Amino acid sequence: MTGYPFDKIKIKLVIFIYLLSLLNPVMSDESREYLVIDMLVRSCHKDMKNCIPALFKINNYQKNAARKKKFSCQTRLLGLEANLIMAQNFNLKRKDAKNIIDAIKKYC
Repeated sequence: MTGYPFDKIKIKLVIFIYLLSLLNPVMSDESREYLVIDMLVRSCHKDMKNCIPALFKINNYQKNAARKKKFSCQTRLLGLEANLIMAQNFNLKRKDAKNIIDAIKKYC
């Protein structure tokens, strides 16, 4: 009699894990975009010649966020673009962009 509820829980757990695995590609795309943005910012702060390509790529992410009506994400990407322009012109440190990048991870 005690085996029946346990089997029911196992079945529900297997279904839950299966459904969770279906969501994994979506999560990995978002995670990959965050990692790409982080890499772009790091490359810009290491070598200023990498800032222009980074700005173009981040601008594309920003336009995509606007198309998808993810305005909180778009705002943070615009802030990151401004930070990179300032870094390029005034040699700011990466830690100034860290809070923006953390917000991008949360809202994008």
